[in-house]
Amino acid sequence: MAVSDILHRMREEYGLELAAIVGTDGLLVESAHDPGLDAESIAANAVSGLLMMEALSRELGGASARQAIVEFDEHVVLVTPLGQDTALVVVAAGTANLGRLRLAVRRARGTLEQEAATI
Repeated sequence: MAVSDILHRMREEYGLELAAIVGTDGLLVESAHDPGLDAESIAANAVSGLLMMEALSRELGGASARQAIVEFDEHVVLVTPLGQDTALVVVAAGTANLGRLRLAVRRARGTLEQEAATI
């Protein structure tokens, strides 16, 4: 299944506002999102958070972070690394069920990692 198909399916099944694959350089690789969102800007800023996660991981002397969740009043953002060069960024409404969002990411992660490696 193509990356775009997986992202669109995630968006439909889980009511996401954005599901995107982002390069660690901040460039948007692929996305499925609400027309009113600036996917490129969100992607670039989310990767900044990923770089912060990696720096914090080094300071703590541990393995790479598996996921970051940031909650705002009206949105929830999940950032999950997909290998060395890409990350999955998911944006949902602030009322979204975090457990369900984490499950959505966990289900799609393996396939997205494989597909993202070929991009």
